[in-house]
Amino acid sequence: MPARCLPSTHGGVLGAQLLGQQIVLAERMTPNKITHSLQTVFMRPGDCRQPVWIDVERLAHGRSIDSLALTFRQDSLQICRADVMLRSPEPDFLRLRSTESDFLGPQHASPLDRPMMPWEVRVLPRADTHQLDQWQRIPEAPEDRSLWRAFIAHSCELLPLSDLLAVTGLTPTKRLAVAVLSQNVTFYDDLDVRDWHLFRVRTLHAGHGRAIGRVEVFGPDGELRAGSELVGLLRGSAI
Repeated sequence: MPARCLPSTHGGVLGAQLLGQQIVLAERMTPNKITHSLQTVFMRPGDCRQPVWIDVERLAHGRSIDSLALTFRQDSLQICRADVMLRSPEPDFLRLRSTESDFLGPQHASPLDRPMMPWEVRVLPRADTHQLDQWQRIPEAPEDRSLWRAFIAHSCELLPLSDLLAVTGLTPTKRLAVAVLSQNVTFYDDLDVRDWHLFRVRTLHAGHGRAIGRVEVFGPDGELRAGSELVGLLRGSAI
């Protein structure tokens, strides 16, 4: 099946777009189940001027679990592959909630315009050089929970590498290659992107041409709703 591409400044297919499409497609194909987690590997940038074709393989199908492998390609060249695990609603056998209370609310944050995030974004003062606390909400988001999860994954892809570059004063150029190589996203609980959510972004490591970033997404009540870990390419050129 074909999928459209958003335009990009670098000419490649946007990773944030692909993550969102993975979630929406997987949930459309498995009625009554929602995404629990996805693991995506990005092989090549592709061309945003061309459509992307998606091959679907069902890995598991059961009463409470589904698992799909989604391969995104242009012609015979693979752009990315995602393994998506989905779950059906179940009563809690055991309930353990992670909460956070050491951050200020959105009323204490400063508005910020971010490329590729055309909604309300506010940033708190930094508690640490390599930690970003960003509040965001999408008041006009449609009543579609699949899209809500897609928006969360979209933001988790955009933030870690861009924040690392910002705090270190680097800019992607011909002398600096920057790309997302892989990303995992897990949804712990229900969420509504029309409410404020805090994205806590940390750079865990940078070295050997790689950067590792983590994103924790908290609801307005301080409860952890989603999380993500990203491996990025960060390599200087000899030219």
